[in-house]
Amino acid sequence: MKTKKRVALFGGSFDPVHTDHVNIALACHEKLNFEEVWMIPAYLNPFKKKEHSPIVDRLAMLRIIEKKHHFIRINQYEIQNNRPTYTYETVAYLVENYHDFEFAFIMGSDQLDTFEKWNNFDKLINLVPFKVFLRSEKYNKDVVAKYNLEVFEFNNNFLSSTDIRDLKHLDKQIPQINDYVNYNLLYLSERMEKHMDHERFVHCLNVGQMAKKLAIKHGVDENKALVAGTLHDITKRWDKQKAEWYLKKYTPGLINEPLPVWHSFTGSLHLEKDWLIKDQEILQAVFNHTVGSPDMTPLDMIVFCADKISAERNYSEVEKLREICFEDLIKGFKLLVKNQYDVAIERHGKNSIGSMLQHTYDYWVKGVRE
Repeated sequence: MKTKKRVALFGGSFDPVHTDHVNIALACHEKLNFEEVWMIPAYLNPFKKKEHSPIVDRLAMLRIIEKKHHFIRINQYEIQNNRPTYTYETVAYLVENYHDFEFAFIMGSDQLDTFEKWNNFDKLINLVPFKVFLRSEKYNKDVVAKYNLEVFEFNNNFLSSTDIRDLKHLDKQIPQINDYVNYNLLYLSERMEKHMDHERFVHCLNVGQMAKKLAIKHGVDENKALVAGTLHDITKRWDKQKAEWYLKKYTPGLINEPLPVWHSFTGSLHLEKDWLIKDQEILQAVFNHTVGSPDMTPLDMIVFCADKISAERNYSEVEKLREICFEDLIKGFKLLVKNQYDVAIERHGKNSIGSMLQHTYDYWVKGVRE
């Protein structure tokens, strides 16, 4: 008689998949001797009201994991249902249609309190054995005893997808997944929108789109332009105390620059230190988006210009400046630097505009080369 392949079924939103998901799968394979772990992303989780990220992104992140671990497989049954699917339906379908497999279902100990409320629970509990992994020290031991459930430990970092979306514990997250999230601008509602007013959020989105269009026109990496443009004002609404603390911690010399431009420095640092963005071109473009520098790259210029000519801008010269920036990036950049320099002097006086804007103006507008 043919031996059935032992497979652990692991369902969830995986939004995003994170290190502890993978560590549970590893424990299933290495300690519980399951030959495969099938990760089953939910179309919509019946127990969660929040909207998920697009399935194309959740699947792409799972494929990164699948590629790294030969025993992990993605099962798209619930996705292909195109509707919320209860665990009982999924398990019943797999048991009925995959006769050569011996299944068990994986769950976290944090699910034990609602376990008996699962759809068709009385049938589900008899379909397959359940393997419980300890997500915290406290869990419902009564439910474990009542149904004679097996409980297992794993290499637990105490992560949650909610925390990852909120920029917490990213140092423990899978680097490739974090890169995917950052460079595809996932979770902006959690990471950006809730930290600024709606008008600023719309401006950021508009700058990202304008930067992308400029990048396409001028042959620059459009995704880097989109990311840098969208995130350029990420710390714009930080208060002075927080911004000053951040600059003192990482780049104290920049405190001498005017307060209104600090956000370009703190923004770049925040993206590097807290978002763990590693792309230096993106970080530099954010850093240079307010006052520029003599060493501006085409990407830097694109983000600088996009900030000043984004869709919601309606000052008198903006349409003409948009045309120039699309026709001749350097010419448009120089004009915008001159505009910014003139406005800064008018508002604050020549002695209060900061050394960085002065250097940018001298180099690009006056042609001073030192």
